[in-house]
Amino acid sequence: MPICKVHIAPETEQEIKRKRQLSYLMNEFDDVNLPYVVDYHNIAETVIDFFKTESKLIYPAKSYFVAIIYAYLGGIYFNQNFYVLLNYEHLLPDDRFFVPYLKDKATYDKIIEAIDPFYMLHAYESIKTTEAYFKQEFLLNGTDN
Repeated sequence: MPICKVHIAPETEQEIKRKRQLSYLMNEFDDVNLPYVVDYHNIAETVIDFFKTESKLIYPAKSYFVAIIYAYLGGIYFNQNFYVLLNYEHLLPDDRFFVPYLKDKATYDKIIEAIDPFYMLHAYESIKTTEAYFKQEFLLNGTDN
């Protein structure tokens, strides 16, 4: 059962912000300002397809895809609850299409039920690029989990 009314521990939130800020000073990210498509139809189905095949720059589906991966990995690396992170308004601070979990619970739940991130996420090859971005963004390169 999702736990979303709980907040991220203040020390964890500070660590996330500090690592992200430092990473943006040290790294250039090649995913900024790429051409993309906006399509609000069938978001859940599109995201599920991204997991099963590969993700594309179709928003807001790409934002849901990335948010689920970041919440999953954040749970591992920052020892936080998946749903708390998924509902964290600053999970994807530069993504204008990102919607926190409780603002579109039905869509997220449909995706989560289909992909089973708690047991299957690393089975999806499509997450590898996003996982690499996560590790770079939070200065976790060279770590494996």
